[in-house]
Amino acid sequence: MTATAAPPGAASPARARSLRQQLLTWLVVPLALLLVSGTLFSYWVALRSATITYDRALLDPALALAEHVETESGSPVLDLPKVAQDVLRIDSYDRIYFSVSRMNGELLAGQPEMPAPPQTVPEGHRIFYYSIVNSERVRVAALYVPQPNGPVVIQVAETMVKRNRLTREILIGETVPDLMVATMAMVLVWFGILRSLAPLERLRVEIAQRSARDLRPLDGSYAPTEVRPLVATLNDLLGNLRDALDAQQRFTANAAHQLRTPLAGLQTQVELALRQPASEQMLRSLDQLRSATVRAAHLANQLLALSRAEPGGHRPDSLRPIDLRSVAQDAASTWVPRALLKELDLGFELEPAMTVADARLLRDLLDNLIENAIRYTPEHGRITVRTSREGSAAVLSVEDDGPGIPPDQRESVFQRFYRVPGSIGDGSGLGLAIVQEIVNAHGARVDIGSGQDDRGTLVTVRFAGPPPGQARPPANAAGPGVGGP
Repeated sequence: MTATAAPPGAASPARARSLRQQLLTWLVVPLALLLVSGTLFSYWVALRSATITYDRALLDPALALAEHVETESGSPVLDLPKVAQDVLRIDSYDRIYFSVSRMNGELLAGQPEMPAPPQTVPEGHRIFYYSIVNSERVRVAALYVPQPNGPVVIQVAETMVKRNRLTREILIGETVPDLMVATMAMVLVWFGILRSLAPLERLRVEIAQRSARDLRPLDGSYAPTEVRPLVATLNDLLGNLRDALDAQQRFTANAAHQLRTPLAGLQTQVELALRQPASEQMLRSLDQLRSATVRAAHLANQLLALSRAEPGGHRPDSLRPIDLRSVAQDAASTWVPRALLKELDLGFELEPAMTVADARLLRDLLDNLIENAIRYTPEHGRITVRTSREGSAAVLSVEDDGPGIPPDQRESVFQRFYRVPGSIGDGSGLGLAIVQEIVNAHGARVDIGSGQDDRGTLVTVRFAGPPPGQARPPANAAGPGVGGP
């Protein structure tokens, strides 16, 4: 078995994404990246400014110590009382360390745990760097003071408490407002996309709610300018399909209508031939010809009924308030004699059930349901036709105790020319297809289930009730029901 390659540029089903997802991706992701970049840049600028400020404050003690470095007997010494040295180390948050030493590392004053400074004298005679003192990270300001016997290095270090605290405050101060802005922006983008795509969703719902044979033009008045060419193209396609289906429907109706007359004449001639003396073999052949003619005439009538039920085969102004009970009573005179010929018990349990419908199509619907029940119910079986109300709905049902329809076949039987595998009889497979078309034409619903004791078939059609003020049956409506044989 060979696989069909997808056309170039076509996205595979696994990779296909909705327009909403693509818009969110192209709007939200760049927006988020810009916000993150802006936040990081603001944080870097603020942190750099804070670092410069704290470094200047850290350099002040080093400059103060440099003013008290003197030379005695050719050697540099720190001329600063111990109390004053302790004052330099006072801080509310951090621990302060300092040292005064030669370039060779000889300590003149301060703490011996101070790290060794860089060996080269930097330009400007001062440097700032990070180091470790007593297992703590510190920021160090080193000042190189020129002396006759070589420069003296003054180092002042402090721990990172204030700096880390300021870093957190800057981070929170910069991040929280940006996150709030980002969140509000994403929410606004989300609602903006939903609102912008609402016409497309409305168009999708309108198409999804239509039946496969509803080819009316789409209303593109609410669609955005960019979508209107698509709606116009779809309407052109629907128009072409409608024209093709109308031509097919007219052909079917005309062909069925033209077949009825010659078939009726042929059936009459066969009936006359059967009354003439003939051999037994000839009579059997004529009887088979009569059966085939009857089936062909029945098929032509079914095709005519199907063309009437299809969209375009009936006019919307043919809908009138009608009682389902009266339709069932009219059908009794036609189908009770047919049921008696097969020794079937055809009963009617009728209650008033007003709806708005096409009387001719309703009769076609009921005729097909009863005919199917008679055709597939064995002799001495039972068929019951009911009309009733369920809330505001008018309900028509036909129940039999025949072989029934398997649950996995109950959707398929509404297809044209479909027959349940292994079913008896010589049906054309159009009866329930006609029922489905009539149900669609009235906006009704049809369900197939099992009859009493899970035997046979129960077909139920639910129609919408009539508008207020038309719920009463006509004054000349008959009594509560018609009994079967």
